[in-house]
Amino acid sequence: MDSIFGVTYNGGVIIAADQTNARSILIYQNNLDKISELSSHSMMGCAGPNADFVNFTQYIQKSLQLYEFSNDGLKLSTKAQANFCRGELAKALRKGPYQVNVLLGGYDAKKDGEVGDG
Repeated sequence: MDSIFGVTYNGGVIIAADQTNARSILIYQNNLDKISELSSHSMMGCAGPNADFVNFTQYIQKSLQLYEFSNDGLKLSTKAQANFCRGELAKALRKGPYQVNVLLGGYDAKKDGEVGDG
């Protein structure tokens, strides 16, 4: 069973996840990193089958980096990143769905920390 938790406080966000890769009664790995850095001020916790969440997190990371390079260094806000992530999961539902649960958190200079689920 995968677990991801997010907590906001005045000035930031904390995201925590377990590190176990297990299915049924088998434990495949005890040191799996389920939290990925999206930008200097945001991160994404992801749970699900190993192949799906690795592919999805890398896809989101690279897409956000491409957006930043294509738009002269403009970074998306935490809310915009969560919206993009939600949209990509919705598109995937119509094709070959990812079996992932996503929790995205970040800090915007204009706002305090935000946690959004995808």
